[in-house]
Amino acid sequence: MNRLVDLMNEKIELAVKNAGDNVMFVNYDEPELMFYELDTFDPWGSNPWKRSTVEHKNGSFSGYMNMFARATEFVAPDVKFREAQRIETTSELKAQQAAAQGATEDVPNLLPDGYGRVFHPQILLHELIANLVPFHVSNRRMEENKLQPEPLLDTSVASCSINPSDGKTVLKYKKVEAGEAVKKRTKLRILPVGDSITVGYLSDRKGGDGNGYRGQLRKDLSGDNIMFAGTESSGSMSAWSGKTIQYISNHVGPSLKQRPNIILLAAGTNDMNPNHGISKEGNDPNEAAERLGKLIDKMIKACPDATILVAIIIDTCNKRQSPATKEYQKLIPGVVKSRRDDGQHVLTVDFTTFKTSDLQDCIHPTDDGYKLMGDYWYSFIHQIPSSWIKKPVGPDPNDNNDGTNGGIDKNIPAPDWGKSPIQVTSKKTVAEAAEYATGGNKKQVTCNGNPWYKATGKIAQGGVGKNGDWKYHKNWVSKGQVAEGLGLDNRYVRLHDMNGDGKADYVWIDPKTGEITCWLNNLPKPWSKAGTNNGIIGSGVGPAKTIYLADMNGDGLDDYLAVDPSKGSVRVWWNFGPDKSWDNGWKFVPGGEIASGVPHANLETLGFPDINGDGRADYVYIGEGGSLKHHLNTGSPGGRDVLFHAMGGIATGAVRDISKLVFADMNVDGRDDYLIWDEDGGLTGFLNQPTNNEGVPFFVNQGPAKTVADGIKKKPSTIRLADMDGDGKDDYVYIGKHGALSAWYNRGSTDDSMAIDGLRFTDINGDGVDDYVWLDPKSGAATVYLNAGVDDTDSLGWSWKPLNSGKPISIGEVPASQVVFGDIDGDGLDDYLDLDAKTGQLKAYLNLGKEGDWKFRAIDTIASGLGPGKRVRIADIDGDGRDDYIFLKDNGGTTIYRNIYAPEVSVDKYAPMPDAEASGINQSPHEIDFVDLNGDGKADYVWTSRLNSRVKVCYNNYPNKPTWKEAGEIAGGVGTSGANIRYAKLQSTGRHDYVAVDPGTGAIRAWLNGRGDPDTSKKKHRVVFTEAPDGHWVVKQRPVGADVPSEYCGFDNAYKGEQALLSEPDDAKFPFAFTTMKKLYDHSCFYLGGAYRVGKLVCDGVSGITCYREKDVGKSHNCKYWKYKSSLYCEW
Repeated sequence: MNRLVDLMNEKIELAVKNAGDNVMFVNYDEPELMFYELDTFDPWGSNPWKRSTVEHKNGSFSGYMNMFARATEFVAPDVKFREAQRIETTSELKAQQAAAQGATEDVPNLLPDGYGRVFHPQILLHELIANLVPFHVSNRRMEENKLQPEPLLDTSVASCSINPSDGKTVLKYKKVEAGEAVKKRTKLRILPVGDSITVGYLSDRKGGDGNGYRGQLRKDLSGDNIMFAGTESSGSMSAWSGKTIQYISNHVGPSLKQRPNIILLAAGTNDMNPNHGISKEGNDPNEAAERLGKLIDKMIKACPDATILVAIIIDTCNKRQSPATKEYQKLIPGVVKSRRDDGQHVLTVDFTTFKTSDLQDCIHPTDDGYKLMGDYWYSFIHQIPSSWIKKPVGPDPNDNNDGTNGGIDKNIPAPDWGKSPIQVTSKKTVAEAAEYATGGNKKQVTCNGNPWYKATGKIAQGGVGKNGDWKYHKNWVSKGQVAEGLGLDNRYVRLHDMNGDGKADYVWIDPKTGEITCWLNNLPKPWSKAGTNNGIIGSGVGPAKTIYLADMNGDGLDDYLAVDPSKGSVRVWWNFGPDKSWDNGWKFVPGGEIASGVPHANLETLGFPDINGDGRADYVYIGEGGSLKHHLNTGSPGGRDVLFHAMGGIATGAVRDISKLVFADMNVDGRDDYLIWDEDGGLTGFLNQPTNNEGVPFFVNQGPAKTVADGIKKKPSTIRLADMDGDGKDDYVYIGKHGALSAWYNRGSTDDSMAIDGLRFTDINGDGVDDYVWLDPKSGAATVYLNAGVDDTDSLGWSWKPLNSGKPISIGEVPASQVVFGDIDGDGLDDYLDLDAKTGQLKAYLNLGKEGDWKFRAIDTIASGLGPGKRVRIADIDGDGRDDYIFLKDNGGTTIYRNIYAPEVSVDKYAPMPDAEASGINQSPHEIDFVDLNGDGKADYVWTSRLNSRVKVCYNNYPNKPTWKEAGEIAGGVGTSGANIRYAKLQSTGRHDYVAVDPGTGAIRAWLNGRGDPDTSKKKHRVVFTEAPDGHWVVKQRPVGADVPSEYCGFDNAYKGEQALLSEPDDAKFPFAFTTMKKLYDHSCFYLGGAYRVGKLVCDGVSGITCYREKDVGKSHNCKYWKYKSSLYCEW
């Protein structure tokens, strides 16, 4: 046999020489060297049989194959192994090396020549091979570099480190040229994991592509074969905006199942946020580091062959968040090192050199910052030991894509309805917050700076109001045939509002081209062709099955959408409605891609319902069992800046056949409900009820089949649900022969009210602080609890006193949804106002106060209206004490009418106020309020985000210019929907406080508005009201700039009039009204109040007048020529 081996080696050596210099022959053969395999039954060779190489896993062959591979890597970093997956892990090697060591001692290395059988290499030869090959490779490299090769002296096994040194446990950024391969012929399946920075929040602005750092990283890795894993956006990440390490850990599982071979983990930014509405587990750095370690362990267990790069998160320029962030940064290397020391392939990567100047909001990178972040990750990936990067396990997530984009999602998480921020604290906390906000000053103080908020904890139990039963009571009224049809295939008939009039139009989509033919709904009048081309209004961009129609920007017109079924991406053509200057007489403007898609969103699962009722269609796909996953559509109304926020699961599902699931608004709340068809067109389902978490509703079960509709014994595929009469409810429409439409109008009813719907904060008794008022949903009758403020005897530390023994003080005139409050006549008492839902017409019922036994006097219509009531706000813009009429446009701009009400004057109550108009901030009108945040008596322009309850303000600078001064964000949100935030003057500071409401109970918690840069300048104007001995009331004014005397005897030449009100009780401390005075400081004025309360002085053109009771009210003063009793004074 040795002779045969010699002949074979000679032939191989000759062939190698003929192959040229790139091939080298290494002779393993030594005289009398024989072979056997460890761990076979016959190590001494008494039985001649051939061993197979599959036995290598039984013993030392495996260990030395690994050593051979690792040694080769050391001297030739660019080497590529054909069977790289067969290189064992460190733990496997340890056992094999121990077995090899013992066997070397027990079994002879050499056997007699001529032993008659075929053998495999024995232990010694494996050692020779493991050393000879890298030795010769190394020598060849030395020769190529004109260095002296090493002599063949020592062929024993030498160990070399294959792990980074301690100094490289934390990788530092260093510039690497883009396109340089990390590991050729090994696919990089990269999973980015993290929060909004990983999502790429704000990277879609100013021309950005919305991909955060991933776009730049992909470009940098152009020399490698890569794909991004993850289930959250086009298979490109596993990240969630505004979420903590714990949330990420709870939701990362499905992405880990895709078996990435590199994981990029950057988490903890939200854990360091001082707002516990965001850092839900608290912002303690040590606890966050512990959670990070558990997340890393979860990744190691799920992906043992992956390399995990753990980021020391970037710095922040947010002064409140920075200290915790820096402490957390210091802890991350230790968390990683403990796993690294245990042999795991995990490394820390240092982002602390990433400059805060590359951040756009102190948290998220700018567009250029995201690109730099991609370069950072690219650098760190290049520093991973090559041997750590293994071939990914299993197929790529999108391999063998058949257009279903991953098929049905079987892992949609349960809904997260949010946690109420309304928690009980101590009475001491409540009292300290109140003291902080007032600064110990009982007078109103104007603040020049932004509010400083202090939380109280729960200060009202709620329970005053009630919730509806949330049951739909069906009532479908047949209207017969309402359209003859177009004679086209009825499968492609759609019903959508194309012209923004609130009624669904007749739309037919060409099955091959996606061309749109439309007839406009003029019911009860005849239908009419849309556009100028025989009803065709759009040429189409693809098959009908890929075309959707939905209002993506909240302008009331449904836009044209094209969906890529392979990845769920969406392109839009914005619908601007009729326009004769455009092709077909209809204006569609291409908007490009507005959604990059997510796995499992395909033509069978994807829909665009409006989940939160903001008028914008959301991105929702159906999962197994009818579960739902939601991406909330945000952006400016009517704009093109669509931004989707991943809200996770919103429904666990209630139907096996997802084709039976349909979305429609049954109860005119603007939110689409979850409905289920039966075989003959009957309906049941779940009504959509809002929760603490905007965009994650609670679906209320309506009961068994046919609870919502009985059906017409027709297939659901022939039925559409759409609003045909413009009343806000979706109707039931059957599509018959030739596309004819038969309709059943939805006249059903639902008491879907919640306690928060009837809640108003308004000053009923004129004491300068807002009271707690609840309105009956149907009648609008008002139940009032007067605000008594801090009270140590109350269980919560804040007292509310029932008015009228807790019974309604008014019988009610209109539904609660139409009732607002405002001070129309300037007497300090807020009046009851009926705001027509459709026209914005305003009717007033004046509050007569305690003296009037809490009755309201009707004065009928005081404003004709400018549009829908939900667009109207009632607030004091000019600061004269009378609330003005504000109408909000689509973009948040205003049309304002000044309240010019005066007692006993029957002329117009309002006058245009064009010099006070706001241009708008491109936010939805339903997110905009007008409340006084700085205590100057004028309502400021306040935007409260529905998504996260953060607040931005523009201060009212009227009559100066600019009228509205932008001041940016003043509150970061408290972990509830902005729909649950109200504003109220809870203390006598004149400033509105930030109040969170539990929508189901009406319980409240306040963040009291403290003084930011208070104005301590003296008031220039002072008007004094005193009572004369003969029962008259006298008004005088102090000279401008004069000091306030201890008594008013010296107010010479300041007399401005007197008035007797015989209807006042004998013990009255203040005048009811003062309407006959002369001009005060050259302004026409009047005063309205009550016998036992201080009212308001209203002067045309004057803002910020505040009236106070005298300290010695009722005390008599004897002057030289006259006498008086102290009553009240007003100043500004």
